[in-house]
Amino acid sequence: MTKYSTFFLLLLLLQTHLLTAQSGCPGCIVDLPPLPSDTIYLGSAPDGIAGEAYDGDLSFRMPKTTDPVHDIDPSTPAGLNIGKITILSLLNVPPGLEWEASKTEFDPDDETDGCVKFCGTPVLPGLYEVQVFVTATVLGINQSTSFVFDFYIAPATSTTDGFNLLNNSGCGEVTAVFENNIVSNGQYGFFYSWDFGNGETSTEENPMPVNYTEPGIYEINYEANIDTSGYKLTTVQVLGAGCNDLNLPPISNAPPELYIKIKDPTGAQVFQSDEITNAPFPSAFNVNLKMGPGNYTIEVRDNDLIGSDHCGTITFNRNTTDTLVQGNLSLKLDIFHPVFSIQSTDTVYVYEIPEMPMITPSGLIEVCEGDTAVLTTDYTENLQWYKDSTAILGAVGPSLTLSSEGNYWVEYTTAEGCSAVSEPVNFQQLPIPSPPAFTEENNWLEVNDTSLLPLEYSLQWYLNGDLIPDAIETTLCNTVPGVNLYALVVTDEQTGCTNEFSLGVAFDENADCTVPTRETLAIENSLQVYPNPATAGLNIVFENEKYQKIAIRVMDVMGNTVLTQHPSHVHLHFHEILDVSELNAGIYFMKIETEEGQVVRKFIKE
Repeated sequence: MTKYSTFFLLLLLLQTHLLTAQSGCPGCIVDLPPLPSDTIYLGSAPDGIAGEAYDGDLSFRMPKTTDPVHDIDPSTPAGLNIGKITILSLLNVPPGLEWEASKTEFDPDDETDGCVKFCGTPVLPGLYEVQVFVTATVLGINQSTSFVFDFYIAPATSTTDGFNLLNNSGCGEVTAVFENNIVSNGQYGFFYSWDFGNGETSTEENPMPVNYTEPGIYEINYEANIDTSGYKLTTVQVLGAGCNDLNLPPISNAPPELYIKIKDPTGAQVFQSDEITNAPFPSAFNVNLKMGPGNYTIEVRDNDLIGSDHCGTITFNRNTTDTLVQGNLSLKLDIFHPVFSIQSTDTVYVYEIPEMPMITPSGLIEVCEGDTAVLTTDYTENLQWYKDSTAILGAVGPSLTLSSEGNYWVEYTTAEGCSAVSEPVNFQQLPIPSPPAFTEENNWLEVNDTSLLPLEYSLQWYLNGDLIPDAIETTLCNTVPGVNLYALVVTDEQTGCTNEFSLGVAFDENADCTVPTRETLAIENSLQVYPNPATAGLNIVFENEKYQKIAIRVMDVMGNTVLTQHPSHVHLHFHEILDVSELNAGIYFMKIETEEGQVVRKFIKE
């Protein structure tokens, strides 16, 4: 990434929130605070809640020049105009949301303000790092980059009559929080029952959060019983009694004058009714007596002219529901016990995390520089490939071709939004060796500089594309008449990487293909070449004991002759200054050719 990367990140940061699946969310509204005309500004996408409809706008302003970028990142040069900015794509938008931008191409000279609307219903809670891909033009050059921004989706809250459920869905594991809507405020008579659907239950008013660790659908059943009114004996019905009044004359049984007495569990009288004259059966007495625990007694009496008769006594408690009978006395009690019950149901969804994608090949992949490799995964859809920490735009298929070094991995996402990532694959490109440049003289082919060969190497010569058996040395004799193409392939035995050099060679019928004789020992031992490295003049000094004519030839590393000189003077103490000022910087080979042989020296031109 160039030094302009930060600039593009910032300027595209404004457009960042404009990306995702561009459809279905029209009508965003640009809403910007007072700003300079040439500035960088990005609003924020409102937080969302899983399971609830989302509709939010984000506004931005892009810079016209690199000046505001330079203020943030001094490494970005100021004073440059910004050309067209294009939004390419947006990845990792919360599942369930779509987007639509006011536009996706901007010319900052004409327009810098825009907005984007996100809409839909997010499925899963979480903090999503949304990655944006954009291109921008500076100095007529298009450059692409990507960056991320955070988009927060809070856990869902599901509300029923009885309780609120916070965080009702997730991948692999969900910790659900329950809020009771039927609160007791410390008052006695509230009773709760929770069944969390995973085998756990509770009778607490506010249970602890429940952790669901296995994928599945869990039904939550809640019941609140409110028993704050207690027990009240409202009515006593006397269904029958064996006591009647005696009426004279004539002698006959008259209806009784009934009344009742009630005693509490301590034996204290707590109620006595008025009498009912000539009471029929059944006769009812209104009581409205609040009851506590324990056994109570009801005594039924008949009020006669000369006293009262005992009609019977029956024991009961606040849970009595049946007709009570003792002898001829039978009673029915109406005991009011109001209990209010609220029942609610909700659901927790735990989605299964998919199996980790498997990449083939795996681990470390090493190829020679310039070569590629292909990765494949066992999933076929819903994929996204990454290099290091950055998503690769458009890389959503089951295979990926690698051409640059880095760590590569793939993410698979289910329809519910649950994802799994593969182990990374490290892709490395090994350096290829330098081409084994060689030259030809008198039919003799020889590598120019064996020091440029790898530490461990092998060689193979080819003639017109065909391998020459046993031709594996740094030298080779050309014995084939005509013009031929010779090639030499070098292999770095440590890496297996290869390189080659080829040269067209014309056969010389007058050459015997013997190795050129070397210069006399005096030239070889006395030769001085300085300064090395050289910038302009290269001094060549040696002892020419035989006063031979001299030719000086300079070749580059590819074997091309770049400079030739034929000194006219012949002296015992040879000294020539060779002008190399016009040569490009690099490594060169200088040949001193005499009648008896040649001497080669390497030098560096700065």
